[in-house]
Amino acid sequence: MKAFGRSARSSLVLVLCALFFLLAMGLTLLSSGVYRAVAAQADETYAQRTALSYLVNQVRRSDAPGGVSVGRFGDSDALFLREEGYVTILYCYEGQLRELYMEDGLELSPADGVDVLPLERLELACGGGRLTIAAAGRTVTLYPRCGVEQEGAV
Repeated sequence: MKAFGRSARSSLVLVLCALFFLLAMGLTLLSSGVYRAVAAQADETYAQRTALSYLVNQVRRSDAPGGVSVGRFGDSDALFLREEGYVTILYCYEGQLRELYMEDGLELSPADGVDVLPLERLELACGGGRLTIAAAGRTVTLYPRCGVEQEGAV
């Protein structure tokens, strides 16, 4: 009978250890899935905020007479920032916010720009001295000191 009791205790301890191990593994797998979802959401939010912040800071940097204008470049809205014979064009193309820096008057295509950040869509509007930038579900309205002009299609 003593041998049966020891065997039953050993089996019970082994079953409890196995159960503890299974529960620990299940909790680990569950929490890693939650972590991945939270990290992915944080990355997406970071990219959205960074894109909008980048655009706002570029406008502020170019706030000079005739320095900021809005128009079309390719098939999307674009921000044209001019300074001393050069123009920087900020626009969306193939799911990316792109930047194209060139001499004013050159004819380049949207594919020639450099990827800055992932961004599906950029909407720009100006009027009454204000510039409204809508990107990634967020909207910012700026009032550049030197105003905003409407650009012709490029």
